[in-house]
Amino acid sequence: MLPLGLVVLLAWILLLLRFPRIMIPASLGVLAVALLLAVSVGVKQWLDSRQLARIDIRIEYAPQQCEFGKPLLVRIDNRSERTAQRISWQLLARQPGYSSNLIDTGSTDAGWETDRALAPGEQWQHCLRLPRLRSGYQPAELEYQAQRVRAVLVR
Repeated sequence: MLPLGLVVLLAWILLLLRFPRIMIPASLGVLAVALLLAVSVGVKQWLDSRQLARIDIRIEYAPQQCEFGKPLLVRIDNRSERTAQRISWQLLARQPGYSSNLIDTGSTDAGWETDRALAPGEQWQHCLRLPRLRSGYQPAELEYQAQRVRAVLVR
């Protein structure tokens, strides 16, 4: 793919040098279209990130409210203006006042995803199993947080 792009770029430069009256307006047109596309993609990503920030995920250790073996209560509140599908997040467990993630680095259980579609204003809760923590820490003493939240937002 890279050699093809290099050949096209060299051909464009050669044509620009050989036929400047034709190629300069064509180059400006191509540049204008490329800038318009870049701006539109940037605005769409910015709007999507604003909507994604309005999806609230709260996680707490609540073995009394959940079934045995799944002590993490996850509440998702879709406060965005769009329906959220395929919501995924990474779990962060830490001591209050500290920033280190205490989930065992060998654990692959820290990534979660739900295929539940949440309409605007809708809430959902579910109990999940606790991933393996580093030794010496009690689950009830930790704070839990969702990070790297992602979702597909549809109208």
